Amino acid sequence: MAMKRRSIVFKLDEGMVDAMFFCGDRVDARHLAEGNTTVTATVTRMGTWRHRVYGKFSITRNMLNEMVANFDGRTYGQDIFLDKDHNPSDGAAAVFKKLFVEGNKLRAELSFTPFGVELATKKGYRYLSAEFTEDYEDPETEDSKGALLFGAAFTIRPFVKNLDPVQLTEMSDSSRVIVLDRKVLRLLTEETQVMKKKYLAILVAALKALTLAEPVQKQLAGVYETQADALGDDEKLHKALTDQITETGKKLAEQIGDKVVEIKIDLPKPAAGDAPKTLTEDQINDIVAKKLADAQQQAEADAKKLAETKDAKVKLLTDTINAAKGLSDAVKGEMVKELSEFIDADMPDDKITKLAELQITKANKLAADAQLMALGYQVPGHAGTAHISVDDSNQIKQLQETVDKRLGLTDLSDARRYARTGGQLHEDNKKFAEKVLALYDSEHAAQLHHEAKMLAGGDGIVTDVAVPASWERTVIREALYGLTGLQLVNMDTAAFNTSMVIPYSYRDSTAAGKSNTRVYEGGSIPRAGVIETSETAYPIPQKLSFEVSDELRYLTAAGHINYDSLSENQRNASRIISEDIEQLIYNEILHAADEYGATAVTDEDLETQADDSKTIFVLANWPVVHPRSRYDLQGNLIGSVTNPITVTYDSVARSEYDGSGTQSAGIYYVLDYNLGEIYLVNQAGAVQTPANGTAYTISYSYTPNVAKFNTDVGSTDTDLHWNGYLYQFGLRKNEIEDIRYHMADIALMSGTHKTQVEQAKQFSANYVKPGTDLAMNGNLGRIKDVPTFKTTAPGLWMGDVRAVIGERGNTRFRMMKPWTMGDLESQKDSNGRFVGKKEAYGDQFVVIHTPTQLKRANTSLVIYSATARVAR
Repeated sequence: MAMKRRSIVFKLDEGMVDAMFFCGDRVDARHLAEGNTTVTATVTRMGTWRHRVYGKFSITRNMLNEMVANFDGRTYGQDIFLDKDHNPSDGAAAVFKKLFVEGNKLRAELSFTPFGVELATKKGYRYLSAEFTEDYEDPETEDSKGALLFGAAFTIRPFVKNLDPVQLTEMSDSSRVIVLDRKVLRLLTEETQVMKKKYLAILVAALKALTLAEPVQKQLAGVYETQADALGDDEKLHKALTDQITETGKKLAEQIGDKVVEIKIDLPKPAAGDAPKTLTEDQINDIVAKKLADAQQQAEADAKKLAETKDAKVKLLTDTINAAKGLSDAVKGEMVKELSEFIDADMPDDKITKLAELQITKANKLAADAQLMALGYQVPGHAGTAHISVDDSNQIKQLQETVDKRLGLTDLSDARRYARTGGQLHEDNKKFAEKVLALYDSEHAAQLHHEAKMLAGGDGIVTDVAVPASWERTVIREALYGLTGLQLVNMDTAAFNTSMVIPYSYRDSTAAGKSNTRVYEGGSIPRAGVIETSETAYPIPQKLSFEVSDELRYLTAAGHINYDSLSENQRNASRIISEDIEQLIYNEILHAADEYGATAVTDEDLETQADDSKTIFVLANWPVVHPRSRYDLQGNLIGSVTNPITVTYDSVARSEYDGSGTQSAGIYYVLDYNLGEIYLVNQAGAVQTPANGTAYTISYSYTPNVAKFNTDVGSTDTDLHWNGYLYQFGLRKNEIEDIRYHMADIALMSGTHKTQVEQAKQFSANYVKPGTDLAMNGNLGRIKDVPTFKTTAPGLWMGDVRAVIGERGNTRFRMMKPWTMGDLESQKDSNGRFVGKKEAYGDQFVVIHTPTQLKRANTSLVIYSATARVAR
């Protein structure tokens, strides 16, 4: 193509989309003249500009961070170079050694070549001009990687004068190939097609005024869009084409109304050198008439097929019901008549069969009940069922007040009763407990009603051998009242089932909001990046047995209730249940944080650390992500294990030591997931020394979603050293809020961890920082304005070395079945003789699940000693 002076050739390169060129800091030639070859300079900065080619564009902090991340991860797959005037064929002027964000600037460490030194010291080149993409797509995987820096160039002619440090490169007189993405090309094309936009708007308005279905309107508008480019800027041709299509729309509206049919009109394209062509009105009418006839014929065929399919479905229903035994023909005929109304052609055969079988079962039961009632038997369900009425609810409330008083709960101060939640009952805990108790009351209405009568006066008695429902109810309530973890999760109740669907939504940060949302008239409006989806979660059983003393046994026998003993058992049961739920919640939040961005390591060689004396080896990457397994109610594994761990020693895969004392003889491994330390033990837990030269490998996944703080003080004062922890904490908070668009409003850590952090000098009286302080009782209150929560449950994965920072309410906690005790059973010794004790077990079922896309809302810190974390 012949090029005009100063014209630009737009081209799509296969690996570069949305490329823009900006200038950065002026390079100091004197520095290079002194013999140094390393220079740190600004490549570009945050801001918004307008350019005659690109129009208005912006560089955001998120884009700068993405460039650094992609540079560090070698996403582009090669070194990044500085060339001369965007002409890489002239050779490299420098190579990029490091990228980092400083303030609002993207900074780079450059190592100059002799060619680059000559350009700077002898040729007058001073300015950097960056080449990057706003959203790089990997050509192999087609994955979106975000903003990526391809390189930069030395230039001597900044486009924007007196703008330091960022400049736009001015085009030279010769042709220059600039890489633009499809968005920019589309923008430039639309700017040259004002005529097309004008008449497309006229056509769309005319079609909307008709009674045509929206899909038909879009098809007709598409006809115009397909042919309009060939009409150039001839307004008469554009008007003639829109008039023809409008007339076609009117005829379609008269013949098909708002029905949806496919109207494909192939307009003739002009040959090379010919004037643009359009169809005549008669040609369009012929095409439409043929399409309407075909559509009518297809509609009749579809209707016939649909009727035949439904008849076959109704026959399947009829045959299934008629094959049932024990029902009269009249009953069968009535069932077929009623159920046929619910059958359609799309219903699967197995659903129809299941529907029929359910109705047959119900009909047989009703028939049997009718015969029993005719014989004088009272059939359960026909004489009334247990339910909760307003009176019942008040009765249960009064019963609970009586039990609370006799258990001593009413007289307890809030400071003692709610000690686990800071001496007060949180409103969220109270509301959730009420929902769970409502679920419990609906399942135990009859027993609660009975106890309300029996315990209404005096000490009261019970005459059955079951733990009182009012006692269970109190255990549930007090356990939920004392849960700190409920402040951190999204909580609710759910019907008991083998699984449940967890709906959730999340923000797609690559969609609207990343680019400018200010769209003016006629512009394309971006769709909000909010995605709604769901995941399947499975119930987790919590079962615990109790050995019941004679005292508690007397409570459930024919006698007076000893509320002192009952109160002691209630406190223990509530504490154990509460601790187990807390453990589930805290471990799940840490687990979800570690799973975000988890990276697999295959067959890391541990034998290199063996010397016939060391027992504890360290992994190259840590913390290690716990494997995740999902089970059904029978304990069967669902799907495959996520982030599995495989330890192989002496060519044998080793299992993890569980400390139960029931594992068979052999060698097992013990892994400190937080610090990435591993050692071997035998079935009794005795530490084993790996032999030098014996193969010893591990495959695992580690989390990069963490900051590591070395507790070794060295020559630094302890309080100053721990200020570094607060700095790392702030960086993690910024990661959550500025990069991932979540709110950091929780920090979880143990009491020991808190005590260590409190050594920081910033907590002293003269160095108090807003948002970083001590609570009134001396415990750590907030760090960087993030409230901290002390983790106290046993068996927590974070131990004393991990702290989790994130956004509350992303992990879902659902109570499927509240805590309930079973019947008391007599204990026997090994000879089968009674021992005068009773035992019972209780269980409840909960669901705890963090949706995959919301795991990014959490991150963590790990503290460790670099001098201690060595093979030893």
